[in-house]
Amino acid sequence: MSDVRPKTNPTDPLAALAEQVVEHRPGAVRGFLITLAPYVLRVVRQVLGRDHPDMEDLVQEALLGALDALPRFRGECTTLHFVQRIALLTALNSRRRFALREQLVPRAHDADADGVAAQGACPAEALDAARRRAVFGALLDELPAAQAEAPAMHCVLGYTVAETAAAVGAPVNTVRGRIVAAKAALRERLALDPIAQELFRGVS
Repeated sequence: MSDVRPKTNPTDPLAALAEQVVEHRPGAVRGFLITLAPYVLRVVRQVLGRDHPDMEDLVQEALLGALDALPRFRGECTTLHFVQRIALLTALNSRRRFALREQLVPRAHDADADGVAAQGACPAEALDAARRRAVFGALLDELPAAQAEAPAMHCVLGYTVAETAAAVGAPVNTVRGRIVAAKAALRERLALDPIAQELFRGVS
């Protein structure tokens, strides 16, 4: 079996560091964790809200999962997208594990304080954005994991369809179909909930 290592991609600023981790270079793991931890924290917060009691544990779980998977990373996407995907899956699995249905009614300070989703927004807009993420997150909980991943990357993390396809290793048309299906399911959910429907008014 051939050795699988990250490709040194000149368009991926973290590819060289990832390769150093796989090669067990001194200090590489520490540098990798310090560099990627803020991105992982941001993803977990976007999915679970900033006040989740297991936030630190989930960030550590995602980072350790990324280190464990790194030798199998073939460079189909950027290293950052690869790690963010692992963080996303970790957070989605946590939602399912603990059935966090209270995310449907998030508190105002659950909005991302880092300004990832609502930079410059007024408090009411930030709260609405947090509620939209919560409603969409609850929908993702109901989908099979394989179907939930693509719409989560596209709609929650903001990846393009092509970036999502590269990260999950699926054809673009397959990913696009999963996103369309998730949006259709969301429309069905909104049709039964006028309050949630108002939250998504004007949102594509």
